[in-house]
Amino acid sequence: MRRILMLTMAATLLMPVMAQGQARKPPPKPARPAAIVQKVIPPKAVYWLSAQTMTGFGMGGNMPSPGDMMRMAMSGQQPGAMAKSLSLDLGGKLPVATQPPLARHLIPAGMNMGDLLFLKSPQRAAATPSEPEDYEPPKGRVLLFWGCGETARPGQPVVIDFAKMAAGQVPHGLFAGERVRIARPPSYAGWPNHGHWPNDDRASRQGVPANASLIGDHAVRGNYVPEIDFSLTKDFMAALNLDQKKAPSGAIAMSWNQLPEATGHFASFMGGEGDDPAKGATLVFWSSSESQAFISALGDYIASAEAARLVGTKQLMPPTQTNCAIPKEVMAAAPNGLVSLVAHGPEENFLFPPRPADPKIAWDQQYAVKARFVARAGGPAGMNMAEMMGGDDEDRPRRSNRRGAKPKCSDRPSAGDAVGDMIGGLLGGRRKKAEDCDPS
Repeated sequence: MRRILMLTMAATLLMPVMAQGQARKPPPKPARPAAIVQKVIPPKAVYWLSAQTMTGFGMGGNMPSPGDMMRMAMSGQQPGAMAKSLSLDLGGKLPVATQPPLARHLIPAGMNMGDLLFLKSPQRAAATPSEPEDYEPPKGRVLLFWGCGETARPGQPVVIDFAKMAAGQVPHGLFAGERVRIARPPSYAGWPNHGHWPNDDRASRQGVPANASLIGDHAVRGNYVPEIDFSLTKDFMAALNLDQKKAPSGAIAMSWNQLPEATGHFASFMGGEGDDPAKGATLVFWSSSESQAFISALGDYIASAEAARLVGTKQLMPPTQTNCAIPKEVMAAAPNGLVSLVAHGPEENFLFPPRPADPKIAWDQQYAVKARFVARAGGPAGMNMAEMMGGDDEDRPRRSNRRGAKPKCSDRPSAGDAVGDMIGGLLGGRRKKAEDCDPS
């Protein structure tokens, strides 16, 4: 009995201490409410303006073609002159109440192209079986060089055999050195309705005047898009002037003017000589990238943030760099070829309406607009603009008044024609025949 009484008294003394210990424990935290995820509704329309300034035979892309190289001369402009081009692409999701889909771009007066540009929608033609063409399997090889300097780096060139590639034997790491994020404008294939300029309207035939300015208020109206309004503060880039000098070693030293709006530079060369009927042509490709690049996307439109990343990886030259040399080994392998230089430029982006601050309100985007800018220069390797403007009148391409007229036959193909034929032979395709030109 005495033992029970002592245990009871001990428990009575310990209860306040136990209670005090329990009181010191923090109260359980209340459960946090789930974060509100704002609903984002993609835009009903996307509009892209791609503005390009070209000097010399500026190329529309990084793959040179005779058509791109001769465009300025065929339009009556002297090689070496500065020209501007504009590509407009509109994608819309709204249903078309009354066919056909129609859209127009109301432009500022500073463009000197009238009041508006028609964005025409091509009809979706039904697929028809194509006629068989004379096809030759790909053959020949490519000698791949990269990096600025009078002398090629050790381990160059990398030799690519196209016949082996066609058989599935792709060289290991052919595209390993290049990772380029390229955004694509709205297209005929990806949108229910698509409008494009240039097309066959009068303004397209006249082209973009040299004094055109994009700065100012723009508007897009159509029956498959909401009303689009935006104002540009950036304009066509200034002319990119390329100077080439042949060094005693055989290398070609290139230099150019620095454009304040440039975000990075990329230079490339493509050429070759000879076309062995049995073995095919040898095509020589060089780029200014510090890592291996082949038929590169580095010459395409590149966003500013991506350009900064590529400058960091030395795939693009910095915007402050104004010189580069094509190695002597490149020119020894291909004395004749085409040089292309691109200065990547800025962008302007618009998204309407602005994002609501309250996450409970859905962000119903009506339209997105992107304006992007680039400057290009190019021409035959080792030839400056003044030399390109010279020559006899008989050597200059003449503009034909007949729509769809065949080019004149010539015993002296241009550098663009030679490279184009070699590319066709390497990749396989229809060979150019005598009847493909006009002998008159």
